Amino acid sequence: MNAVRWEAFGAVLAGVAWLASFAVSSEVLGSPSYVVEGTFTVALLGTLVGLVALHTRQSRSYGALGLGGFLAAAAGTALVLLNVLLISLGRRNLLDLLLGLGFLGMLVGFVVLGVATIRGKVLPGWCGVALIVALPVAAALGDYGGGIVLGLLWLALGYALWSGEVGSFR
Repeated sequence: MNAVRWEAFGAVLAGVAWLASFAVSSEVLGSPSYVVEGTFTVALLGTLVGLVALHTRQSRSYGALGLGGFLAAAAGTALVLLNVLLISLGRRNLLDLLLGLGFLGMLVGFVVLGVATIRGKVLPGWCGVALIVALPVAAALGDYGGGIVLGLLWLALGYALWSGEVGSFR
């Protein structure tokens, strides 16, 4: 089994964890903060592995644009992950800065990576469109469905990476 297929498991894990984060962060369940932070941590780690899978699969075809998008998305995701890991320290000013920079990096990176994915034609075009649209929609929905959007994004991308789908808009 090649590296991309193993890395696709990271994307699927991200999808499951993002969906779980929606469930555990809801006020109905009232989950303890360590459960919420734990699911966000797993979701962000899976997102990083999924980004590596996207990069591994497309790096020969998407050029500098894709590399830049991958690096921005990965760095942004890492900063948001660092924010989640440091929440217990309570340094609010530092955490706000990390979260803001991380989210901006993810947003720009996902959009640029999505454009490069469409242009590279290694994965189906819907993968690129999903990367472009998902994070802004998830941010707009926030606690009212953002985790669901990100979960579905990573489950779909994991499927595309695992199945070996190629090319245009199918």
